Amino acid sequence: MKKQIFKFLTGLNLDDFTEIINTEKNSQSIYIEKGSNELYDNFLFDFSNYGDGAIYRGGTIYDDNGKVLEKIQIKPIDILNELEVTPNILSLQNINDKIEILKIKESIITQKYAKREISGLIERLENRKKYNDFKEFFCQFQNTTEEAIAKITEKYTLVMKDADLFVPEFPIDAVNIMQKYSEKTKEVCGKNVEFYVIATSDSFKDVSGKRDPILLAQSPFGFFYQILGAWDKEMLYLPEL
Repeated sequence: MKKQIFKFLTGLNLDDFTEIINTEKNSQSIYIEKGSNELYDNFLFDFSNYGDGAIYRGGTIYDDNGKVLEKIQIKPIDILNELEVTPNILSLQNINDKIEILKIKESIITQKYAKREISGLIERLENRKKYNDFKEFFCQFQNTTEEAIAKITEKYTLVMKDADLFVPEFPIDAVNIMQKYSEKTKEVCGKNVEFYVIATSDSFKDVSGKRDPILLAQSPFGFFYQILGAWDKEMLYLPEL
């Protein structure tokens, strides 16, 4: 069922993704490596899951003496107000100059991870030039950042991971908004978008238990996330709150 839904949302086979699990002292890392050039070409650059930065937020935290720091237990939906909201109005000021500078940097860099990150940023800024044509849809959602997510996963027993594990049990409201977001992103740039969830750490271990995640999508216009919805007893589509 999970593979069928993934195929429906992206047009790709889930088997083409390989997961390499790497557990470290200060964090739990899962690297999802796209298995072919076709997948690489069909997805926007995943800025949170690439190269040395491919660390999912929310591992065990230690103090300077090596003691595990206790985190606060909380439902994901109760920390929505702590996910710092960035402006929905995206700057287009001097955007062509910024793109040209990045292209110069891209031509100089030889390290593949840094080069791919720069090319991913260029792609986002090129997309941003089309923003006014699509802002009615994308402006519906609140924005958040890697920094804001890091703060809440360090403070609470919450983690951020790929949404795939949750897709089979997502309510129809969640599947519909994921589909709409994916379709709009493809209209912008012809590529698929990456979805993530913030949930309790236990949610990723006990697939049969009650799981109440926050659903995120990586914006096609910059290295930030958009908050698509959250669960309590039911899916809450945030633009309707």
